[in-house]
Amino acid sequence: MSAPYPPPAGAPGAAPNNTFGLISLILGIAAIPLVCCFYIGLPLGIAAAVLGYLGKQKAEQGLATNRGQAMAGLICGLSAIGLGILFIILTVLLNVALPSYGV
Repeated sequence: MSAPYPPPAGAPGAAPNNTFGLISLILGIAAIPLVCCFYIGLPLGIAAAVLGYLGKQKAEQGLATNRGQAMAGLICGLSAIGLGILFIILTVLLNVALPSYGV
């Protein structure tokens, strides 16, 4: 009896898990314009930054192939966090500096 044939050279392995990078990119892009809408952008930006970081880690370990998407989501998420904090600070400062006088 002969030995079984070896697998072909181009045999597909496990599919890469690109979910974190993709979701991070979607949330990061959505978070930037939503910063001024009911403060929804700040939690979306935090979620995008966390998922972008996790997606980047997976890509560096070789478990994912979309490091660029994860980095873009991380950057957009951090931008949304910065804009959200700036928006909150400006809102508080303008409410203190320009109080309404019983209109």
